[in-house]
Amino acid sequence: MLLGTMSEQTGEQQETPSGDSSQRLPEQDQIGGPEAEQLRQFFENVIYALPLRLLVLDQDLRVIHCNPAYCIPRGLSREEVEGKRIDEVFPASLLDDAGLREALIATLRTGERVRWSGYRHATPDHGERIVNIRVDPCKGYRGETNVLLTIEDVTERHRQLYERTILQQITRAMLGELELPRLLHAILTGMTAGGAVGLGFNRAIMMLADEDEGVLRAEMAVGPESQEQAAQIWSELADEHRTLEEFLADYDKLPPPDQRPLHQLVERLVVPLSETDTLPMSAVACGEVIHVTDARNHPQVSEELYQLLSADEFVVAPMVAKDKIIGAAIADKFITRQPISRSDIQMLTALANQAALSIDSARMYQEATQRAEELDEAYRQLQEAHQERIRTEKLAVVGQVTAIVAHEIRNPLSTIGGFGRSVLRNPDMVERNRRNAEIIVEEVQRLEGILADLLDFTRPRPPALAPTDLRALTVSVLDLLRGEIEVANIETRLQFDDEPLVVLLDESLFRQIIINLIKNATEAMPDGGTLTLGARRLDGRTQLSISDTGPGIPEEELTNIFDSFYTTKSTGTGLGLALSKQVVADHGAELSVTSTVGKGTTFYITFPASTDTEAGPADAD
Repeated sequence: MLLGTMSEQTGEQQETPSGDSSQRLPEQDQIGGPEAEQLRQFFENVIYALPLRLLVLDQDLRVIHCNPAYCIPRGLSREEVEGKRIDEVFPASLLDDAGLREALIATLRTGERVRWSGYRHATPDHGERIVNIRVDPCKGYRGETNVLLTIEDVTERHRQLYERTILQQITRAMLGELELPRLLHAILTGMTAGGAVGLGFNRAIMMLADEDEGVLRAEMAVGPESQEQAAQIWSELADEHRTLEEFLADYDKLPPPDQRPLHQLVERLVVPLSETDTLPMSAVACGEVIHVTDARNHPQVSEELYQLLSADEFVVAPMVAKDKIIGAAIADKFITRQPISRSDIQMLTALANQAALSIDSARMYQEATQRAEELDEAYRQLQEAHQERIRTEKLAVVGQVTAIVAHEIRNPLSTIGGFGRSVLRNPDMVERNRRNAEIIVEEVQRLEGILADLLDFTRPRPPALAPTDLRALTVSVLDLLRGEIEVANIETRLQFDDEPLVVLLDESLFRQIIINLIKNATEAMPDGGTLTLGARRLDGRTQLSISDTGPGIPEEELTNIFDSFYTTKSTGTGLGLALSKQVVADHGAELSVTSTVGKGTTFYITFPASTDTEAGPADAD
């Protein structure tokens, strides 16, 4: 054996070829006695401790040394291996099929090293393994050429890398989907696709929590319903799909949900959230994956669930995000009947955790999108309602104007027509025709007044402001109307401050406003009364008031008197007060009213301090 001969080699010095200085023994190797034994034991311990499977072969490919890492997994002792030819103790699949025998012979002949990385092979005593193999030349203690064969099992390392790769590509696919149906399809496809694409389960069912109804409901399922259907589907997919993206691209080609495989299972699988003692809710409640290996006799599998799944073995993975129940995933290998491994469960758990976060994000996106659409729709309806209201108001205004104008001009026109025809019939009756002509002129003036009101309302002009003595303006209007006031048996009272009350206003426009307010007050007292005109300073502001002792205005009418076309008179357009309020507002002032039924009404025009001026009319010239 190699280590045994190493002990003999330390007892005598051996010559090495002059051209191979790397094979010279160190000075310590020439030490005999206890030191040599200790050195031999040290080397043996190092080789025994190596996790690599190690064989040393001579030129006949006979094993002259092996380590425990090679023997123990095969249940062999060193004595059963050493001294045997390589084909007696080594898998033929590696020696011949992989060409290892030729590589060993070539290394013995040429001294060149050979290496295989990630080689996959299976033997009758164990499943597929992934190994790294090295073939290196080495010298024996007499200088003969041997070969060192080392085998490293990297199956677990490759498995972990493979699983991480699969999970990464499924996660990328999930992150790329914000529409919930597409996302569920991506998750379930990742669970069921085989090869280097997905986890390789046969069927996968996604159940989502509906807190409003208090249930866990199956939303989507992927997988075949029978062995025959599986054979057909898998044979069709074998040559058509190579990546997960290609699988997901078929989503738009899927038939309607009620025509897909497993749709009846999806429709019937509904579980109350309160049933935490049975699957799948028991997995959600405890937050752990539950692996069922004998569903018929499992205490947490109800008869209904067993009948729906028709599978003895399956896995339930809870999906929880931020302490919020998202749902659960159920997966099985119902068709192939292969056992679900620990690796399968670990990968499903990792995928379910990531899926919960993705579904939660997709739901929030869906809710935000829905709210945005609802707001857009509400805004659109509001805009339509607003436009409709504007159209309705315009039509209403047109209708009001038409009705008022028709009402107001009908009588004057009838009067004018009647007296005009009378003049034509009796052209020689001079005195009668003069009286008729005067009536016609009065009615024409009335029509002109109606037309003027309409024009003032529809085409108001901006005020030309100038310092004006408010008291003088009011008194001049009173003198203009004094005849009508006296005829109506109305007493006039003036209540003005002694100081000049000069404000900035358009005298022409304000004269008409004061005329309208005095005429309204006079018309409110047909049986006589008292008209009071006043002006005063009030907290830096200037206020004009016009009061009557008429019947007053009821409260329900008081709020409408400034509305366009609103009037309580039998005649009139209802534009006087509306126009007056607008003109006053254009001056930066305010027109207001107070009234007490049975006592009278007072209108106020209040100018803010900013429009007051102490300059008199003479100063403005």
